[in-house]
This record gives sequence, C-alpha cells and structure tokens, in this order.
Amino acid sequence: MSQTVEFIRNNRKKHLDWAIQLCRIPSISTRPENKPDVVASVKWTHETCERIGLKSRMMETGGHPLVYAEWLGAPGQPTVLVYGHVDVQPTGERALWDADPFEPTLKDDWLICRGSSDDKGQVLLYLRAAEAWLSTEKRLPINVKFLIEAEEEIGSPNLAPFVEKHRDLLKCDQIIISDTGMYEDGWPTITYGTRGLVYNEVRLSGPKHDLHSGSHGGVVGNPVTTLAEIIATLHDADGRINIPGFYDDVVNPSDRERKIMASLPFDEAKYVTDLGSPAPFGEKGYTSVERRTCRPTLDCNGIMGGFTGPGASTVIPAKAMAKISMRLVPNQNAEKINKLFWQTIESRCPKTVRLEKHEHGAADPYMAPLDSSYMTAADRALKEAFGRDVAYIREGGSLPILPMFKRVLGADSLMLGFASPYCNAHGPNEKVRIPDLDRGAEAVTRLLGYLARQ
Repeated sequence: MSQTVEFIRNNRKKHLDWAIQLCRIPSISTRPENKPDVVASVKWTHETCERIGLKSRMMETGGHPLVYAEWLGAPGQPTVLVYGHVDVQPTGERALWDADPFEPTLKDDWLICRGSSDDKGQVLLYLRAAEAWLSTEKRLPINVKFLIEAEEEIGSPNLAPFVEKHRDLLKCDQIIISDTGMYEDGWPTITYGTRGLVYNEVRLSGPKHDLHSGSHGGVVGNPVTTLAEIIATLHDADGRINIPGFYDDVVNPSDRERKIMASLPFDEAKYVTDLGSPAPFGEKGYTSVERRTCRPTLDCNGIMGGFTGPGASTVIPAKAMAKISMRLVPNQNAEKINKLFWQTIESRCPKTVRLEKHEHGAADPYMAPLDSSYMTAADRALKEAFGRDVAYIREGGSLPILPMFKRVLGADSLMLGFASPYCNAHGPNEKVRIPDLDRGAEAVTRLLGYLARQ
C-alpha cells in the first residue's frame, strides 16, 4: 500500500485544485435558476470519474441527474457503494460571508466556500483514493460503485425511487458515506448511529373568526390555550415523553456504548454556556451526551396563533397551530410512533375545538454493527492515517437514506466523517480543514486495501 499512500501525499495540490474547481460551481439544488449549475457539478464529477479510470455515466432521476460510476475488476472481492452529493445549500445573507461563497478562499489550513465540507470536499476523497490505486497498481483491491447525487439538500426526493428501480445495478456488500463530521479537528471519527424522525403539525380551530374576549371570553374554547395545554402534557416532570407506548421498543445503549460515550471529552457547563441556555435540561437518569444522541426526544418547533403584533388586541383567536418533531432511536418505528402521537393528541383534544392533522415527514433510526469487518478495517485505516485512536459517536440528527439503503439493498452503512465541528456547514463562511481532507484521502486509500479478502 506504500505506493498508493505516497501518490496521495504527492498529489495534494492537484486534489485541492479539484475541490476548488467543483466548489466554484454554484450547484444550489433548491433554486430553479441554478439548475444548469447543478447539472454542471454532476457533469464535472462524471468527467473526473472517467478521467481517473472509472466507468461512469450521468443518469436521470426525474429531478436533478446523478452520477453512477464503477470499477468491478476484482472478482471474489467485496463490493462497496460510495454515496455522496454535489449539491449545496443556498448562501444565505451574502453580507455575512467574508468573500464570494463560490470563489474558494484559502486561509491558513482552511478552504472556505459553500460546499467545501458539505459534501464536495468529502466526496472527492473517494475519487482521490480510486485514482491513487488505479495510477499505481492499475486496479482497485475491491469492487467499488459510486452513487453521487445532486438532490440531498432538498431531501433527496428522487433517490429512493432510483435505488428501488436500479437495485440490481447498485447491489453491494457495504455502503460508505462521508457526509458527517469529526468529534474534534484532527480526530478521526466514525458515526455508527443516527436517530429517526417524525415531524407533524397540529392545527386547532374554534370560532369561525377572532372574537372579542370581553364579550365572549369564558364562553367559547380558546384554540391557543387548548393547544398550549395539550403540548404541556407531552412531557412529565422528569423530562420523559408522555405518550402511551412511546418507549415500548426503545433499545438502551449497551454498557460498551455508554463507556464509549463517557470516554469522549465533554464539558457540559461549557456546552450549555456556548448555546446561551440558562441551565441544562433533559430526561432524568441520562447524561447530556446520551440525551442528544441515543435517547428519543419530542420538541415543539414552532407555535402560532392569535394576535402577535405591536400594541394590544384582546381577541379570542379562531385558530392555533404548532409543529412538533420527535427524534427516534433503535428499535423505534416511525410509522408506529406517528400513530401513537396522533392517538394521544386526539384523546387530549377537547370537543371545544376542531383538530386538523398534517404530516411533514418520517424516517426510521439507523444503527450500524460495531463489530463488523468493515468497521474494523475502517478503524485501522483511520488510526494509521491520523495517528490516533478513532472516536465513535452517534448522531442526534436523522439520515433517512440509511434505513432506505438497508431496506432496499440489504447493506449496512459505514459513516466516516472528515468535516470540522466548526465547519459552519449551511451557514456563512462554510469551510473545511485541508489537513483533515488530506489525511482522510489517505485513510480511504488504506481502507480500500484493508477491505480486500486476503
């Protein structure tokens, strides 16, 4: 493996130029006016795959196209599917950027531009590794397929149908994804679990229009008051979620996992202070790290109703609404939790108001096996490339593609994160730490070799 690793180290400047070229393309997938740019980013990726020796093609999805590339010249060896995306978030308020978001800027060890960490810089690690093997050994040690889409930042609406339709083409033994982050700069990190999500909107209505509270107060039901009362019942005094059956399928973290989490440096006081919160909050009996990664949660994400403008208007509102999300953990099922949620809301909703139910999405949680041969190989590759032990974490957010891949392709996902915890993804001055990308490319190169069956 020494020649391939040496190739990576000797071509850092060229590979940084790749990232700069790709990040210059304003591939904002949510904006119709940027559709040609999204296509251009897919085309650039496709042409780079071909140039380094992969068999590649652009494929239609019903929305933005994607890249499928492959190298399948290793009979008897495992097949991995590399997933990533080359679309990006909108820039937000341009005044908050120190420079043009799509004119990559180098400052100290950082590449600053939209998409540098999420996910263009990380996607390119796998093309860098493939080029290293094909340039030095004229082959890859295992079979590798690439699925690089351009709709991740709009929820990947066409990915699941594409995977269903092309399941034979995408058949693999393992999926590898680098669209996550590091625990700290320079600390190689494997994310082995993500939480699921149920996101709903509760709407209550009472009178046909706002009423004078002096004339009608105490006579008709107030939707805002009723909604607040219902939301207040959804937690008990210990911070547990008060929905019957909600915890029935929850799998607590194993002793091994709790030791892993406890071994990671975490300053709760600093964490709370940095967030600007007056005091910590959470489910009794669990640490803050456990609460935000491996315990289920329920949060009111927004609430609205009645008069909220300047001055006074003493009305009984006709309507009120709240958006409520629940994060789920193994072994919870999003469909089941959704039903339990609405059953609870219906049972606590009095006849003085009318209930409307709106659903905004759901995804199951995902957990990768910690003892798989792929996890072991990744640990070794990361440790050698970065020169330190690997951090193992669970992500508090949700990645719906993971349970989808498992369901359709029957393969687990290995998540290797190389984005800085300070990368500001989705925000102004998004950036990626170049030394971590370089070591990441070396780690991926080593991983491909360690996955080969000797």
